[in-house]
Amino acid sequence: MGEENKLSSKQIRALVVSTAVGIGILTLPNRIAIANGNDGWITIILSGLLVIPIIMVMDRIFKMYPNKDFFTIGREVLGKWVFNIFLIIFFIYFIVLMSNIVRNLGEFIKAFLLETTPVEVLIISFVLVTSYIARDNIQIIGRAAYFIYPLILSFVIFLFLVILPEIDFTNVLPVFQSDFSKIPKGIEIAFFSYIGYEILLFALPYAEKKEDNLRASLTGLGIVILIYTLIFLLTLAKYGVHSLRRQTFPTLSLVKEVDLPGYFIENLDGLVMAFWVLIVFSTMAAFYYASGIVLSQLFNTKDHGLFILPIAPIVYIISLIPRNVITLYDSLGRYTNYLGFVTIVVMPFVIYFIGLFKTRRQNK
Repeated sequence: MGEENKLSSKQIRALVVSTAVGIGILTLPNRIAIANGNDGWITIILSGLLVIPIIMVMDRIFKMYPNKDFFTIGREVLGKWVFNIFLIIFFIYFIVLMSNIVRNLGEFIKAFLLETTPVEVLIISFVLVTSYIARDNIQIIGRAAYFIYPLILSFVIFLFLVILPEIDFTNVLPVFQSDFSKIPKGIEIAFFSYIGYEILLFALPYAEKKEDNLRASLTGLGIVILIYTLIFLLTLAKYGVHSLRRQTFPTLSLVKEVDLPGYFIENLDGLVMAFWVLIVFSTMAAFYYASGIVLSQLFNTKDHGLFILPIAPIVYIISLIPRNVITLYDSLGRYTNYLGFVTIVVMPFVIYFIGLFKTRRQNK
């Protein structure tokens, strides 16, 4: 953990925001509207609140074992073989997650920007470009996230300001009228849209000011909750719940509604696509880096960069398994959620409580 690898509190916050706000910002409003209608904003907020104790547990783990990284702690608490099983699950999770992300990206770009370009070309191009930054250390990943972070905030603020005069907030009403038996389904959808904060397991040990880790992490989460809630309310107020349920990418549709008379930008589609690719680039780079680190730990090597290029064809092949976007959500999306629950919920709590038990027993 040399000085060259240190992360500032601002970079920690930016990592949480840039890794979480990826695919979800485009598709979440539609999926939540289908599940919970006008009350979808409630499930978005509730799901975000459920992430808070997970982040707190992650922070407590590193405070319980100061100056140690996640892998050292895991082996010390669980033992080498048990922890390696978790690492294998972690690696599979990252591979499936990245495959899901790049397939979504490829299908989206092909549908809205490069209609004649094969999705295979788009996927492999993006994976190879992302592999370049994934070979670097965590500080470079943090810098990339810190660069993307203000762009995300600027985009959301810009969209809010230009759309606000055109929307009808009566479309948000009535509230608390949905079938509350469907709230758990909405929470499940929204909860996994916050995926990305698990990068904290790899980043927190390298923080410059470890006492600020929790504040920076929760601030980042709060920003993501605010962004998701605002985007949902804007799309709901603009289109109404019935129209929103029929739009796969309502955020892009919202952008298409923007008209800036007198300005040189008449069509924002291309600009938004470029902006979104940057967001996904930051998300992918963090997961790609993490998958390489996990493999380097499994094979006991110091250079995670050795595994970055070999990972590329695996991601490429898996991303092409689903036949279309619908089966993509039913296959890779579902497996991502299952594996994600084990790695970002079960594993941190298991390590924390077993570590807490061992620490208290040693202190007696």
